Amino acid sequence: YGMMNAPGVPLTTSLVLARKAGIKAPELDLAIERSVKLLRFYVGKGSIPYGDHAPWIENHDDNGKNGMAAVLFNLLDHTDGAEYFSRMSLACHGAERDTGHTGNFWNMTWAMPGVVQSGPNATGAWMKEFGAWYFDLARRWDGSFPHQGPPTMRGDATRNWDGTGAYLLAYAMPLKKIMLTGKEPTSVPQLSAAEAQSIIIDGRGWSNNNRHAAYDQLDVGHLFECLASWSPVVRERAAMALARRKGIDPQVPTLVGMLELPNIEARYGACRALAQLRGRAAPAVPALRKNLKHKDLWMRVHAAQTLAAIGDEAMVALPELLTMVAKGPSEEDPRAMEQRYLSFTLFNSRGGMLGRSLKGVDRDLLYKAIRAGLKNEDGRARGSYSSIYHQLSFEELKPLLPDIYRAIVEPAPSGIMFADQIRTAGLELFAKHHISEGIELTADYAKNMKPHASENRIVTVVNLLKSYGAHSQRAIPLLEDAIHYFENEEKDFPKRLSLQKAQTVRDAIKEIKASNKRPELISIKALL
Repeated sequence: YGMMNAPGVPLTTSLVLARKAGIKAPELDLAIERSVKLLRFYVGKGSIPYGDHAPWIENHDDNGKNGMAAVLFNLLDHTDGAEYFSRMSLACHGAERDTGHTGNFWNMTWAMPGVVQSGPNATGAWMKEFGAWYFDLARRWDGSFPHQGPPTMRGDATRNWDGTGAYLLAYAMPLKKIMLTGKEPTSVPQLSAAEAQSIIIDGRGWSNNNRHAAYDQLDVGHLFECLASWSPVVRERAAMALARRKGIDPQVPTLVGMLELPNIEARYGACRALAQLRGRAAPAVPALRKNLKHKDLWMRVHAAQTLAAIGDEAMVALPELLTMVAKGPSEEDPRAMEQRYLSFTLFNSRGGMLGRSLKGVDRDLLYKAIRAGLKNEDGRARGSYSSIYHQLSFEELKPLLPDIYRAIVEPAPSGIMFADQIRTAGLELFAKHHISEGIELTADYAKNMKPHASENRIVTVVNLLKSYGAHSQRAIPLLEDAIHYFENEEKDFPKRLSLQKAQTVRDAIKEIKASNKRPELISIKALL
C-alpha cells in the first residue's frame, strides 16, 4: 500500500524519546535521520500529507500531522521545523480542525501539542477562538470526553472511541510533566498576543461545505496581500479567489513584478495566482523562465508548474525543463524532488506539457530526461512517464527499452501506492510488441506485484501473458509457484482474495496450455 505519515511521525517521535532515554544504536539514528529527511521537506510548503506525496495546501493541518511534527522537531531542536508546524497548528481551528481523513480524532488529539510550542499567547488565542467552547461542549457530566466526530450525519471510522485521553493531554500542557506536554523547554520563538491573533485570522474563512465564500468577499488589494502570506494555504485560497473574479483585470503585470521580489513567499503566491489564471498569464512566461534558475528549489518547482498551467505559450521553456529533469539527484537535492515534481509537470497525462503530444520536441533532450526520470525514487513520478509509451513509435522507443526494462524490474523505493503504474505500463508495452523478455517479467510480476488491489490487477497481468500465446507455456512453472504462494504463504492479505488470485492464475494456465498461437517474438538484446 505505501507509507503513511499519520503513524510514521509519532513512531519517529517514539524513537527520539528512546534515544533521549539512553538507547544507543546506529539503526535508531538512521531511522530517525531518514524520517526527518522526508518530513523536513514540507517545512514552509504546506501540511504534511498522507504519505510521500505533495504538500497538502487545502487546510492548515491534515489529520493532526502538523501538530505531531511540531512536537517531533522541537524534541530534535530543529527550531525552524517546530516553529512552522506549530504556526500551522495554530492556524487550524473551527471547521478546518473539525475534519480529517476517516474522521477528526487525530486532528483534535494533536492540536494543542502543536499549538503549545509557540507559547501561552498561542494556546490562549486558539482556545479563545475554538478550543474552549469545543472542549466544554465535548465534556460529559461524569468528566469523560466521548469522541465527537466531524459534523456529518454518518459516524466516522473512530466513532466508538473514547476521546478522554486526547482532551486530558491538552489540559495537561501547563503541568509540563512529560515530554509530550513540554517537560523540556521549547526552542520555538514565543508569539506575542498580536502575532498569535494574526495567525488565528489566517485560519479563518473555510468550511467544508462552503470553501470559497469568505475569500470571494475580499477586495483585490486584500487578495494580493494574502498572496504574500507566510501560509501556503492562505496563498492558495487567495490565488483561486483572484482567478474566480469575473469582469476584473487580474493584474498580470503586478503578479509578474512580484516574481522579482526578495520575499520568497510573495514569489510563491504570484506563481499560484498565475497558474490559476492559466492562458491569461502568458505575459509572465519570460519572468517564470528566469525563476527556473532561482536558488530556491521550491521556487523552481513553482515556476515550472505555472508554465505548465499556462499552456502553449509556455512551450518555449521545454528545453530548460527537460534539462532540469535530466539532472537528477544532487547534493542539494538528494531525493531528486525537483525532478519528481517536474516529471508531473512535463509528462503527466492530465495537464502535463508533454502528456498528450511530443510534436517538435528535441528527441535527444527528451530521451535524456526520460532515462533520468525513470530512475526517480518516487513511484508516482515514474508513473508519469508512461504517457510517452503511447506517443512514441516502436522505432522511437527502441533506444529506451533497456530503461523501460529496468523500470519494470526495479520497483521505486518510495511512493509504493502508485509504483505499479510504470511497471504495468512497461509490461503492457512489452506484450503489445511481443518482446520475449516480457514473458518471464510478467509471470514474476503476477506473484510479486504490490498486494494492495492485486486481486483486480492480476486479471490484467494474466491477460498480458495470454497475449503471448503458446510462448507463455515456458512461464507456467513461475505461475504455479505464484499459485502456491497465494494459497499457502501470502501474509497480511485477505485469504479469500488470495484464493481468488490463485484461481485466476490457474484459469490462465489452462488457456495458455491450450493455445496454439505463436506470435513472432522480439528480444531486447537483438534490438541493441
